[in-house]
Amino acid sequence: MFTTVASYLDPIEAQIARGLLLSEGIEAHVGDEHLALANWEWRLAIGGARLRVADADAVRARAILRAMEEGAYAIDDEAAPLDAALRAPDRESVSSRLAWLALVLLSVPLPWRRRQPDDSAVRDA
Repeated sequence: MFTTVASYLDPIEAQIARGLLLSEGIEAHVGDEHLALANWEWRLAIGGARLRVADADAVRARAILRAMEEGAYAIDDEAAPLDAALRAPDRESVSSRLAWLALVLLSVPLPWRRRQPDDSAVRDA
């Protein structure tokens, strides 16, 4: 049997919480997610998307979700990376700029001259 440990009005938040529980080793399922996405005005009426776990994992799942709400899993964006090798590589290169330039130049329609309509040839209907 499954127990509902949390309910979210936004199904994306429910999926984030589900991912956290899965990373902690707790199998979790999101119920009514598609209904909340398809009929967004019904979210309050149906109670939002429900996060369900097995009965045996309910207490631990609630503790993890409570810790998430308190900020235990928050990422400090201002902190310096621990290792300089963990920085993202620089994606700008000469070849990438040339590829961008070719895309821009070749996607512009060329100004070909159109033939002027010939008024002398009239088609009979």
